Amino acid sequence: MKGMPAAPNTTVAGHLNLAAFLSGPDPMLRKLILLLWVTSAVMSALFGVAAVELDWSTIPVRLDGHEFYVTVYPPLILGMFWLFWFGYWWAAIPTWATTFILATHYGMPWEWALLFACSDPLGLALIALVYWSLPDAMDIRRPGNILLFVLFSFAGAVLSSVGAFIWSHATQAEVTQLYPVWEGWWVGFMLQNLIIVLPILLLCDPLIRRWQNGTRLWRHYTPGRRALRQSLIIALMLVLTAIMFSWFSASLTEKAITTAAHSRDPYIWQPVAQMVKESIGALMTVLMILMAAITVFGIYLFRYWSERLTETHQSVLRSNRRLTAEIRQREKVQGELQERYHMLNLMAQLDSRLHAADSAHEVINALAEYLPRQLPRMEGVLCRMTPEWKLEILTHWGRHPLIGARFAAEIELTKDPAHWHSPYSYDPEGLHGIHRVLPLKSGHELAGAVLLGASADEDPAVEAVLQMLTEHLTLALTNLKLREKLVEEATHDPLTGLYNRRYLQDWLEKELVRSQRHGRALSLMMIDIDHFKVLNDTLGHAAGDRALQGLSHYISAQIRQSDVACRFGGEEIILVMPETSRDTAAMRAQQLCEGIRSLKLMADDGSLLPPMTVSIGLASYPDEGGTASALFRAADMAMYKAKSSGRNQVCCY
Repeated sequence: MKGMPAAPNTTVAGHLNLAAFLSGPDPMLRKLILLLWVTSAVMSALFGVAAVELDWSTIPVRLDGHEFYVTVYPPLILGMFWLFWFGYWWAAIPTWATTFILATHYGMPWEWALLFACSDPLGLALIALVYWSLPDAMDIRRPGNILLFVLFSFAGAVLSSVGAFIWSHATQAEVTQLYPVWEGWWVGFMLQNLIIVLPILLLCDPLIRRWQNGTRLWRHYTPGRRALRQSLIIALMLVLTAIMFSWFSASLTEKAITTAAHSRDPYIWQPVAQMVKESIGALMTVLMILMAAITVFGIYLFRYWSERLTETHQSVLRSNRRLTAEIRQREKVQGELQERYHMLNLMAQLDSRLHAADSAHEVINALAEYLPRQLPRMEGVLCRMTPEWKLEILTHWGRHPLIGARFAAEIELTKDPAHWHSPYSYDPEGLHGIHRVLPLKSGHELAGAVLLGASADEDPAVEAVLQMLTEHLTLALTNLKLREKLVEEATHDPLTGLYNRRYLQDWLEKELVRSQRHGRALSLMMIDIDHFKVLNDTLGHAAGDRALQGLSHYISAQIRQSDVACRFGGEEIILVMPETSRDTAAMRAQQLCEGIRSLKLMADDGSLLPPMTVSIGLASYPDEGGTASALFRAADMAMYKAKSSGRNQVCCY
């Protein structure tokens, strides 16, 4: 049937979990619900009194030439809302209590009142059982669920109308009085649900459900065998309702015919005959609607449990497939464990080598040795990020290198971490066969990356190795970076970036030994900025620092890779040129002196610094001595000679 819902796994059953309600963490919510419930019970009693006092019972209504009776009973309206949103007992207790109080107050014997008050809760019980057995029908906005609500509202109304016969026996009412009460009872019950309850449910149910889900007090459950038994009880109740309705209708008709048979007064037998005719029509209508309710409920039940059985069957099939897959997986585990053990052993050896490494060179050598052994069936490249945000290749493995050093240096990698995993970021044109990238992240920074080629198959052992490699390589590159940073800080001047004095002394002693062994010359320049104190006093130390930095960058750009420039102290810079004679060094010193004279340096505020000149003292090995201290002393004396001769010149010792 179109519009009927599929069975979900769990749903809100509209049943307030009493244990969760009593032990819930929110006492204010508990008090609010209890206050609403007590207020609703009091309002039920007041509305019930109003219904009796204002004679809302057996109101005659004419429609298309047919007259029928309607009884308006507000406590049932309130009870339906409590039933739908809170559960059966929240609705049944105030409904029963209201009816019992009204019955005893208006003269019904209390023993009959006890039984009479159960009639409306009996009809509510039938409706509650339906929603307990089919919790997905609580989604009242679906067309099929609206139809189910209408049909079972009618069935509940008919079942509760047994109260009319209890009232008749308790009050010894005439048969002509019974029929309007009986018809008004079930017609009123049903019309109240259709005209008042259903529109409010359609309007407010989504809001109430969201609130219920937020409180976590309402029970979420999947119907099981208990719900199936309840479904059978509902079917039995529907059949009994039809039988009981037929029996009561026949009994009412029999009494009416008996009354008419003993009277020849037309004012008596004519209304009785009309009542019999209407009761027979009502009987046929009720039986048809009850049959429709049984049919719709059967279709719902069949669809619901068919889907549940299908889900169970599919779940069993999935379990079988999982078991089969697990058996096959376990068969692979033994082989994978041996391979993984081998790779873990290599990983432990690599860790040992990395921890024992004393220099960056040893770290790179260890990576170059072990990475090909750990990933023998894959081509790869290990790169690290330079301070200039360029990739530098540390090692590669495989038959062919994926990329070269020049291509790596030209890669313009974005600083967005979302793109670090993409091979497209490293090889936009796809010409180098990069199929996978493992970014090596240290915190929020990129320490490097492992670029991998195509893999022959998806090997879980390889995946595990790659995951561990990512962590180990990240740590290795981070330690390498820290090691190089420490070396940089220990050997370089922080202001100019040149080597410091300590590094120069150690390096120069070794270089002099090498020059002596090979019989080659070595020249040393001592460069001092002219009038540097005046520059500091006039423009400030920031301008002096800018002058020193500009001079250092210029000298670094002019010297050879084998030359060493060092900040010796203050504004003095030492430049050592291995395998350079006095004459060649003098020519290079003169070029530096002229170049520095033409330098244009900017201050921090963008203004142009005054032109800068230097005085250069030159000393050479072996002419001025064979030790570092002798060369320093000779170059210092030559530098002071240049200053005393007018500055801005080169003097040799």
